[in-house]
Amino acid sequence: MHMIAENALNIALEHNSLVLVQKCLYARNLDLYRHSVLTAEIAWEIVVGTKKDFGLSATQAYLAGMLHDVGKLFIQDRILDKRHSLTEREWEVMEKHPVWGHEYVQGTIFQSLGDIILHHHRLPDGSGYPIGLPPEALDDRVRLIGSADKIAAFLEDRPYRRRISNFDLISQEVKAVVEMYFQGEKAEAVIAAVLEAVSREHSTIVNTEKLDRMVGGCR
Repeated sequence: MHMIAENALNIALEHNSLVLVQKCLYARNLDLYRHSVLTAEIAWEIVVGTKKDFGLSATQAYLAGMLHDVGKLFIQDRILDKRHSLTEREWEVMEKHPVWGHEYVQGTIFQSLGDIILHHHRLPDGSGYPIGLPPEALDDRVRLIGSADKIAAFLEDRPYRRRISNFDLISQEVKAVVEMYFQGEKAEAVIAAVLEAVSREHSTIVNTEKLDRMVGGCR
């Protein structure tokens, strides 16, 4: 998904430290890198598309999305790329990545995003991890990145399943995810912004496929 490729490049050029992190993610695990980019793009689209206050600028939202899973740099590929259910021990390792990510950005220019990284797997109903975090930890910054993370997850292929590509199913999933984190007018605005971005991307893919078929038919 390349909804904001040019903006992403500009942000990366302005933040040399982010470039280093991106290279680390890319070198460590390609799927991890792609998920981080997609989460960042979705977070950006939400802030720009809704014009609502989430406590982050569009640039900050992109940075937080790019860094939210940075703690997974310390998780083995055999866990990250596993095609079947994780064992209890593997889940214990996986659930440490928000803490490791929080620690990773301490003392850097991204330290202010540490709480978002730490809390992004917590849900408003009190579930999620790390356990023991107070409900008030889920401010709108965390809700933004948490929802973007979940939306990105079903828009991409995973080792254990294919992505959702049907637009009606995508719409249902987006609505379900967003309404976990936001209510009322804000939820409606977020849903609309995400679906608008997905629709643009979907149209680009469909048109590209049509062009490929047309070109192929002329050979």
